[in-house]
Amino acid sequence: MTKLDKKTGKPRLEPKSGFNQEEQLFIFQSYLNQKEIQLHFNVGSLGFLPANDEGHVDALAIALSIGENPFLINPGQEFYQKENSWKKYFTGTLANNTIRVNLKDQAEWIKPFTWMNQFKTTILGKKADNKVVKVKAQHDGYKNLGVNHLREIIFEKSKNLIWINDTIECRKSGFNFIEIPFHFHPKTFVKQNNSINYQVSDENDNLLNLIIDKKLKTQMVKGQIIPQILGWHSESLDKKEPCTTIYCTALIEQTITFQSILLIK
Repeated sequence: MTKLDKKTGKPRLEPKSGFNQEEQLFIFQSYLNQKEIQLHFNVGSLGFLPANDEGHVDALAIALSIGENPFLINPGQEFYQKENSWKKYFTGTLANNTIRVNLKDQAEWIKPFTWMNQFKTTILGKKADNKVVKVKAQHDGYKNLGVNHLREIIFEKSKNLIWINDTIECRKSGFNFIEIPFHFHPKTFVKQNNSINYQVSDENDNLLNLIIDKKLKTQMVKGQIIPQILGWHSESLDKKEPCTTIYCTALIEQTITFQSILLIK
């Protein structure tokens, strides 16, 4: 229930952040010009045991909405086509706003909606006060590669500023190819200001700035099929449409942290 301000009698917006046990999500909330800003941070496990049916390999993925409008999105509904490549994409790691390592999903794809080698997600720390909410978590989906992914979300509520710190721990020698996608809703407009700065808006004049770590190579992708499927959203069953994806990559040889910044105006 919305509380009323004692002096004005008008609704008082109180941003609340917390953990949704059922969905296994951390929800970060604030308000800007009477519009609710909501960021979801997925710290859940994969589907159902023992084969993880119906799961998405999306550990540590994020989604963001401003007001009633989605900005950073998950893949949406499953897109049921005979081609397994589409089914694998829409349930796979690359279709979500998280990190993929060496072109592999966070679990082993057996058949549509069935994954083996369950990953474990662990919450490493959380802290919240009136100004800042912090959550740090990791998953071990790439342990066979000798790689561990840790993600820390820092939400400065008063500034509507979000820090995304991704640490890739390399425990084996050799190179690892890192992919970090940011998928935006098809109804948003994405403008590239320079190689690391992107401006995203919608028809209601909501505005988001995305600043990418300089250590990453970036490009805008939309409705791509070759060399790999990327930049698609499925709003309902058996329907898909292109969406703009900021596709970030790096080739690393040792433990490294990438920092991305979201600023909502």
